[in-house]
Amino acid sequence: MKTLGQNARYGIRLLRKNPGFTLIAAITLALGIGANTAIFSVIYAVLLAPMPYPEPDQLVMVWSKVQGGNNAVAAGDFLDWKRQNKTFQDINAWSGASFNFATPAQPEQINGRANTPGMGRMAGNVS
Repeated sequence: MKTLGQNARYGIRLLRKNPGFTLIAAITLALGIGANTAIFSVIYAVLLAPMPYPEPDQLVMVWSKVQGGNNAVAAGDFLDWKRQNKTFQDINAWSGASFNFATPAQPEQINGRANTPGMGRMAGNVS
């Protein structure tokens, strides 16, 4: 323990003798730690964090496959799937939508999503 204290004091004395080197070393460390933190935050949010749903391991996405590609499902197909479902707890659908929001000053078009009624319960937003 005594040697560690002596080494630390010696290192501080050397850093005081070379303030330019000390400044560059401190900036390099700060940039490295900052970049590492930013990268880890993104990786955690994208890959490691649990999905914000009550039972994320039970969620699946079902597509219609036509000519080898994932395609949107027609409303009639969705209703048939929902009626004939014996495998899933529930089946829900969504679609991109555009809404007109009228204000006294000026109307505005807002992009949103149209969901089937059970989507909120599936996502844990409605009890």
